[in-house]
Amino acid sequence: MAVQLPQKQREYDVAVIGGGILGVSIAYWLSDLFDDCSIALIERETKVARHTSSRNTGMIHRPFYLNPEKKRIFARASQKSYYLWRDLASKYSLTWKPVGTFEIALSEEQVKTLDHYKEWASQNGMNYNEFEILDSNGVKSLEPQVKCAGAIFSKTDTCVDYGEFTNFLFDKASKNGVKFVGGYEVERISEFEGKNNVHLRSRNDGSILQISSNYLVNAAGGGSIDITHKLGLAKEYTDLHFRGEYWKVDEPFASKVTRNIYSVARFKEYPFLDPHLIVRASGKREIGPNAVLVSSPFTYKGLSEKRLQIISKLFERPLGPKLKLFTNETFLSLVWHEWRSSISKKAMCARVKEFVPALDVSYLNERGLAGVRNSVIDNNGFVPEAILVSGKSSIHILNYNSPGATGAPAFSAYVVSKMMDEGHLGNLKRTPNPRSQDDGWKFEDATDL
Repeated sequence: MAVQLPQKQREYDVAVIGGGILGVSIAYWLSDLFDDCSIALIERETKVARHTSSRNTGMIHRPFYLNPEKKRIFARASQKSYYLWRDLASKYSLTWKPVGTFEIALSEEQVKTLDHYKEWASQNGMNYNEFEILDSNGVKSLEPQVKCAGAIFSKTDTCVDYGEFTNFLFDKASKNGVKFVGGYEVERISEFEGKNNVHLRSRNDGSILQISSNYLVNAAGGGSIDITHKLGLAKEYTDLHFRGEYWKVDEPFASKVTRNIYSVARFKEYPFLDPHLIVRASGKREIGPNAVLVSSPFTYKGLSEKRLQIISKLFERPLGPKLKLFTNETFLSLVWHEWRSSISKKAMCARVKEFVPALDVSYLNERGLAGVRNSVIDNNGFVPEAILVSGKSSIHILNYNSPGATGAPAFSAYVVSKMMDEGHLGNLKRTPNPRSQDDGWKFEDATDL
């Protein structure tokens, strides 16, 4: 049921669009740092964490595979946030299951990539005892079902439940006074110096609600580009949506693999992840994902939610970045390859059998949870890093992809610190003793990205 707010509650200091793990984390920091800050958290669903924040691998990713120059923000946010999540999980008995990850090389040529990962792990702040380079025999001694030329073993990768994390922070933010406006989609936005008006339409009955705020944070995930474009910003960027699908692995084979098995990506310039075998927080094993091009952030089946939606998406402006991609033979070949593994579990199984030869299609009888990755592109192709775009009285977070959930506590603190540095929260009074400190979440320590 959509929330109906009294008229006097429709004006706020800050409005945050997006009830995923990033939007909730930003609302939490704001409510914790400022006693008198009125905050609205706007979400299209009636509950938080209904999309990407719950539809992911559920891994705390360590930053050994992140180039510290090209993906500096993602790497640093992931490294800092690991300890924040760990301490929170420990104090409040949230799901935290260290399992470790093997990133494997399938050829001698890919072994060279492992040497880069070793360097990046150190540069990104991981301790030397958290990772190890192994040859094929070293891998087989720990994971007998795995065939490879070598691997880097990241020992502190951890299974969690990001939906649980998001709801936990949301409860804290609500107790701090954050008002949840659920069940509404953003229809229009107008922005003036020092003021925003957000026009919302209820997904339940079509009713209209208007919220005014002194400052707006757009953390809408897959919808963030569309919202940014409504204000005439970031017109050089557009996005594409790729659904990732998994298959559950049945016993008696599933438990024969005890850690995550990832393979080195063959086409790093594209968001087509080579498939992997993952251990869920529930203990279940799954294989995937593919990357099926779909029409929207919420297309979990088929190509489109609505008739002809995929066509309108492909011809959405700006056209230049998409035209470049769709005249690229390699990209088109990968799109077709990914679609084949969507309609055929045999095709998906065959990809994983390259490094887990004993896996058989008979062990794959149920699909896992699908999620959608939302990738921003410009005239140079896929953008590797998160993007922050500032309006007159707003900030817009674009391309916040994996390992976004891992890095959410630190990255959200970074966004709030940017708002403070630019003077957008100068009229608010800081809380002398933030409650977050009791959980080991020190704001100033998290913001230096």
